[in-house]
Amino acid sequence: MDTWRHEQRSVETQQIVPFTGEGAYHGSTRRRRPAPKRKPTLLVNEMAPRTLDAYAETGRRDIGSFQAHFPNRYEVVAVLPVPTQDEIRDDGVTFCWCPIELAMERAGPVVRRVLDEMSRHLNGGKRHIYIDAKIQYFEAGDLPVDSQIWHLDGTIVARGERVQRLGHDLLHDMKARLEGPALPPVCMAYQSSLHCATRFATAPVSILLPDLIPNFDVLDRRVRDADPPAADQPQSSIVRFDGLSLHRAVVARDAGWRLWVRCFETDREVHLTSQIIECYGTVFRSP
Repeated sequence: MDTWRHEQRSVETQQIVPFTGEGAYHGSTRRRRPAPKRKPTLLVNEMAPRTLDAYAETGRRDIGSFQAHFPNRYEVVAVLPVPTQDEIRDDGVTFCWCPIELAMERAGPVVRRVLDEMSRHLNGGKRHIYIDAKIQYFEAGDLPVDSQIWHLDGTIVARGERVQRLGHDLLHDMKARLEGPALPPVCMAYQSSLHCATRFATAPVSILLPDLIPNFDVLDRRVRDADPPAADQPQSSIVRFDGLSLHRAVVARDAGWRLWVRCFETDREVHLTSQIIECYGTVFRSP
């Protein structure tokens, strides 16, 4: 499957779909076509659904709760010169779970500067480094993803018979992610513009949460009730966070181009099973 794509962009060709709130890329409840079968990959400790394993061993059918503590790591590690709107539009390449070595080869000038800077701040403790990058044109009120819910990146996701016995097709093992012995994935993100910035929780928060959740709706409701301190990512900055850091998308305040880049350090080897890159960069607009 493609992990990068070069394309010319214009306001007229920006792909726009109606906003539904179903959470595209973020715990969507939307039913999807089954992924094609592929050779199983090694289940690393970082992604082991230990809570689900324990449920299966005992035959437990009800989902319990735990006090979930989110440390909410959030640090600005660099601020780069702000690119012009034309530089953003013309940068050229979209990346989706692209290995960093290939991304460095294919990146346009702006993304290459971002990746050069990100390379200086890598943790270096994980087996794989992947790059996502997308360029989008927003009108005021648009969203970069089909969701405004609080969520985590790199959750432990489980499917299959054990999950179906609990009444679901998919479950995020939140307890294993938050209390497991393995370190979570580590991320950096860059966003170029003031008019549409990711919002990050900036202080620890503890909430009562089900051990296993089918999507992020219950997490979002309880985080909003707790109302932790939060901040929008600064313009043309790189922030570092991890798989225990709550964040969410917010609507664009003004019209304009935005470049978003994520660096994802993980022990999990990613093999794409669908052409997600075909919709990467879609803008979501309320009716």
